[in-house]
Amino acid sequence: MANPVMWFEIMGKDSAGLQRFYREVFAWKLTPPVKEMGNYSMLERPDTGIGGGIGEGDARVSVYVETPDPQRFVDKAVAAGATVLMPVTQITPTTTIAMLMDPAGNTFGVMKPPPAATGRKTTKRTTAAKATRPRKKSTAARGRTTSARPKKRTRRS
Repeated sequence: MANPVMWFEIMGKDSAGLQRFYREVFAWKLTPPVKEMGNYSMLERPDTGIGGGIGEGDARVSVYVETPDPQRFVDKAVAAGATVLMPVTQITPTTTIAMLMDPAGNTFGVMKPPPAATGRKTTKRTTAAKATRPRKKSTAARGRTTSARPKKRTRRS
């Protein structure tokens, strides 16, 4: 799917109460709240589904749509009638988002996907592909690299 929903937020005046509610109802494991980010607590990354967070603020539920170019989608959404609530902003070294309001008044965001090396889970396909690659051995004494698999010899006629 192009531009999937990759994050959600649940915000309210009593973030501790909301965090307790979702822990009790759904058995969600949440990180400790970060006071400097509005007592924002993140859902520990699930094996399935999307990640999300619960924090302090005006009551709202928002989804964030993945896009490699958030500004392009902000411009497109504004042209279609959205209002920018927060321009494209780098929140952390791996998190870049923008927040908007659609024509009906719903908040949503666009989010740049984090670099692949920042903890995205390895799929079985990726793991299998890596496992089948030939390994290289270093022959330090000779100063050269050779393949772990022996080369096939061909007979000369």
